[in-house]
Amino acid sequence: MSCVLPYGSAASLALDIPSETLVAHCAAPHGEALCDVAEVVAKALAEPLEFPALSRATVPGDRIVLAVENELPQTAELVAAVARYLVETGTSPEALTVLTPELAVSEADGDPRRLLPANWRDHVACEIHDSAAVGRLGLLGSTHSGESVYLNRTLLDADLVIPIGCLRCEPTMGFHGRHGGLFPAFSNAKTLGRFHKPHAPDHQREHETRARREIDEAGWMLGALFTVQVVPGASEALLAVLAGEVRRVFELGQEQCQAAWNFIAPRRASLVVAAVSGGPGQQTWDNVARALAAASRIAADGGAVVLCTELASEPGPAICSLAQAEDLADAERQIRRSSPPDALAAVALARVLDQAKVYLLSRLDESLVADLGLAPVSSGAEVARLARRHSSCIVLANAQHARVVPREDA
Repeated sequence: MSCVLPYGSAASLALDIPSETLVAHCAAPHGEALCDVAEVVAKALAEPLEFPALSRATVPGDRIVLAVENELPQTAELVAAVARYLVETGTSPEALTVLTPELAVSEADGDPRRLLPANWRDHVACEIHDSAAVGRLGLLGSTHSGESVYLNRTLLDADLVIPIGCLRCEPTMGFHGRHGGLFPAFSNAKTLGRFHKPHAPDHQREHETRARREIDEAGWMLGALFTVQVVPGASEALLAVLAGEVRRVFELGQEQCQAAWNFIAPRRASLVVAAVSGGPGQQTWDNVARALAAASRIAADGGAVVLCTELASEPGPAICSLAQAEDLADAERQIRRSSPPDALAAVALARVLDQAKVYLLSRLDESLVADLGLAPVSSGAEVARLARRHSSCIVLANAQHARVVPREDA
């Protein structure tokens, strides 16, 4: 049987897998991709969930911040659609600021304002958050547990903050739920370090509960009542845009994410061929870690995972530390103690490497990939040869979003 697996922005590879070998082909999410994102955004803002039309929630002179999350599909299209709606309903372009986290903007991603009309594009401010810039941070208050909540001053000075984020199936590494796109994303370095700190699996649930409580308190203190969230589709397509009251958006959004991205495989396979789809903004180590975690759940004991990407960014300090590690369990403990920014991705990667052989197709130097304990793959033909050597195979597209469980665990 011939399977086509898309990866990256426009690449794909063809796999000819015997029908008796192919256990499952999770090719695309359930649901239709949106054709006109701008039209859907305008409708969502005019008719929000359990919230008045956004045009009625603002008055002339309001300072409005569009707080954009990392790894958001179609960032420029969404920013343009929200900004256009606001300007067309009476907001001055000079009153708008697009605020992005430290890692959101790269040369490849481009300016998030680039699709705004040329005659007022430059009147909209654009700011990249700096967690180390003390002068750009302010104290919002303290949580019930006594933790100080620091946030970017642009958020604190705003009359209205509109988070624009990407929903994920819960639980997912680094996804903090309702207000995670604001806090800790736009907090200080110390706070980000706390939230980057991985925890042992037996303490993970307790940690997540405490973290969600703190995040929800921060959102309440900021007065964040409105949000725009997207349900991701294949590659960088969108399945839905939800806007309105925060709690309702996330309740409905989780339902739609689960419906779109949950798959059941008949059984585990000795080989899982997975892919990270989307352009440069999606080709991140965090998405690599999410994709490998998803693939490893359906790999048989002693099996292998092949991950196809266009990853080009150098790994962070925590992932690099795996190259020097003689024991992955010791490496994980050391990462938990130091908690660098990429600690969560590094620990997720270490746990996958501890249970499966991992092959990586990327744009990275092959010697770097090998040093990290991954087997470098140079071409789609090599992936096809690997697939022919295994007695069972699952093909998993868009693995950074997908949630697949074997039927025995469903």
